[in-house]
Amino acid sequence: MDNQQILPIIFALVPLVLGVVWKVSQISFSNLKSIGLTTIVVLGILLVFTVEIDPSINFLAFAVLLSGFCVMLCQEDTQQASAVCSSGMIALGLGLGALLSQGFASRFFLCGLLGYAAFSLTREKRQSFRTTLILSHFIIAIILSLSSALGGETLQIFASLFLALTFLPLVPFHLPFVGIVEGAKGTLSSFWIVVWLAIGLAELNAIYSSLTAEMLFIISLLALVSAFYASLAALGQRQSNLFVASATVAYISLIWGLLNIFPRFPEWGIAFGIGVAFVLGGICLVFSFVQQRYGWQIIGKLPGLATPMPRFGTSMVFLVSFALFLPMFPTFSGLSLMPTVDVKDVKFIITFLMFIAVWLGGGWFLLQMLHQTAFGTARSEVPYTDLRITEYVAVTVLLLGATYSGILY
Repeated sequence: MDNQQILPIIFALVPLVLGVVWKVSQISFSNLKSIGLTTIVVLGILLVFTVEIDPSINFLAFAVLLSGFCVMLCQEDTQQASAVCSSGMIALGLGLGALLSQGFASRFFLCGLLGYAAFSLTREKRQSFRTTLILSHFIIAIILSLSSALGGETLQIFASLFLALTFLPLVPFHLPFVGIVEGAKGTLSSFWIVVWLAIGLAELNAIYSSLTAEMLFIISLLALVSAFYASLAALGQRQSNLFVASATVAYISLIWGLLNIFPRFPEWGIAFGIGVAFVLGGICLVFSFVQQRYGWQIIGKLPGLATPMPRFGTSMVFLVSFALFLPMFPTFSGLSLMPTVDVKDVKFIITFLMFIAVWLGGGWFLLQMLHQTAFGTARSEVPYTDLRITEYVAVTVLLLGATYSGILY
């Protein structure tokens, strides 16, 4: 085994071991936070100079590290802070292992991530039929992930497609994503969004060239259904994490639908997917700040936050404004890569309907959410506290990452 095979495993094991140690130790939170931030920065620097991998995978790994840094940076010393940071480091290590490693090692870390997500879900949620469906989905994903590392090419394509549909969630494969975002503690929900979508983009990138025209057409129909369903679900959702999860599913449907139209997926799809992860993860992060202060998870319960909390208001306005223009980025970049060939009208009709569902639906539910939270009359009996500098910086960094991904990458 050469250095280029060992290094990714080391990149995964360092945060993974630290997270496990913090789970069982009594390290003070301030020391834990300092060690975590230093570890993430060092891993980011080493990733530039030591690991030689596909640039697209490198970009996805950086996105995961950046999100982990932001979540760790803005975390304050609360009752659940140590649990959030240790869980974040474990998910970071498993996610990096799944992205950077190859062959069986990659599948081993991916199974670990799926298993850890399932374990976290069972601890946070009561047993129900929906939870049973999610856990069954996790079990199938783990079995397919392991079998794909040992089976033939056909099994590998089928397993990777199932995993891609799970991590780039389309209805009805979206339940694990919605469950893990809903059940994550505090700021950890934002990090799960980025890790989840990054792995999905890597899975899709690996099998994109193997998808047939018939498979792409069926996927585009599924994406159309998913776009309308998720947009309506977000519009009627009052719980903040569930709202963000539904909005993410709606935006991700564009990636699957545009596969049937635009060639060279890595050049437009990965950048768009990470842009979605950063923006929606940023919205989820801002919601978690308010939840930590007031125990609020219901959209509209605390209106008028922009007046007593101007940093909160500014963050939400920028995040929502960016989200409204997100569907334009893959359209422009995809058109620039599109050859001059005849395309069947039905593809454009499906894509047009899906674009309308995501863009107009997103404008509807995002602006409604913004109006219900940032604007209106603030409640006089609530002791408002604006975002701290570290929280504001974390949201700004995610916005800058989304700008780079959507415009410059």
